[in-house]
Amino acid sequence: MKKKCLIFIEDGSFTYDNRVIREAKALGDVGWDISVISPKYHDDPFLKKFNDHLRAYYYPKPSTESLAGHALESLLTLFWGSIITFIVFLRHGFSVIQACNPTDILWIIALPYKLIGKKFIFDQHDLVPELILSRNPRNRPGLLYNIFVLLEKCSYRLADAVIATNESYKSVALTRGGKRPDEVFVVRNGPDLKKFRKVLPKIGLKDDREVLVGYLGNMNPQDGVGYLLKAAKEVVLGRGRRDIKFVFVGGGSSQPGLVGESLEMGLSDNVIFTGRLPDDEMLSTLSACDMCVQPDPYNPLNDKSTMNKVMEYMALEKPVIAFDLKETRVSGGDVALYAFPNEYVELADQILYLADHPDVRNRMGRMGRERVEKELSWEYSVPHLLQAYLSVFPEKQR
Repeated sequence: MKKKCLIFIEDGSFTYDNRVIREAKALGDVGWDISVISPKYHDDPFLKKFNDHLRAYYYPKPSTESLAGHALESLLTLFWGSIITFIVFLRHGFSVIQACNPTDILWIIALPYKLIGKKFIFDQHDLVPELILSRNPRNRPGLLYNIFVLLEKCSYRLADAVIATNESYKSVALTRGGKRPDEVFVVRNGPDLKKFRKVLPKIGLKDDREVLVGYLGNMNPQDGVGYLLKAAKEVVLGRGRRDIKFVFVGGGSSQPGLVGESLEMGLSDNVIFTGRLPDDEMLSTLSACDMCVQPDPYNPLNDKSTMNKVMEYMALEKPVIAFDLKETRVSGGDVALYAFPNEYVELADQILYLADHPDVRNRMGRMGRERVEKELSWEYSVPHLLQAYLSVFPEKQR
């Protein structure tokens, strides 16, 4: 009998979820038939077939920032998700539901199918209680935090296996989640080296005498891009380094405000916001950079989370500067430069150091690429993903 699974993403479109795209490909390569359900981006259809064993269903869900808006999003996910899951069950079938958080509500959709013998894998992309703490200025637990701890516990309790993105997340699954070590599998994020490689640099971003600093990723409140913009102001205006330019690649709820701040700061000649770019243009833009920065600030979530940006930068042979966070050091090791968390002036100091030491930049770039090739690329995570799937079936069903 053909192996069939359903992967459900609640937070964003499958079209742009590189982790789940890689998971689906890895499963497809060993014979799984995969259906995916996710919210739709503006141009996603209701149903998209990628090949004979992979298809995705997209449902409408607004993107909001308010608490009431998030509650509405969750209700729409439960409504549309339940309907489409039933459609997938009837049309394609599945023996496993892999639920990708945030938020931790997909166990509600999976529960009826668990009762009839289907397996449930909790793919924990984010620690939602820590996310709530991180958005609380005092970082103190409250009612909302306790609600999400309860929802998370329900996800753990229902799960036949848990996929964690790193050892910090695994530790939470073992302690707060009460899972056994043999039920938790670390499947790290890692760049696809076939995609993330140096290409011909984009022309026109800088001249030969200038240094270009790059950023790639979302620009939402938790991403800390404002710290990098403040560091840019310190470098250009505070230290008078008009020869250093900054390019910000990506979009998000904070991007329009950051563009406005850049203009108010007087940085229009040294700061470029490109918006989201197609992969080929993104790669050529980053290939033109002399260094790249991950400005994610310290908070209870970021300190425990693996950020893809560091490894993607290293895969492109770019020296990396980041705030000194626990899991960021696991990724960057001793081939990155670290600034004291949330101190944009120290971030500026590190940028200036690399700007004035091209030999250090070149050495860090080579060492970063080697580290990704030998330890951190996606290929090293695939066996752990497949092991998680094998673990949920008794030996007689394998």
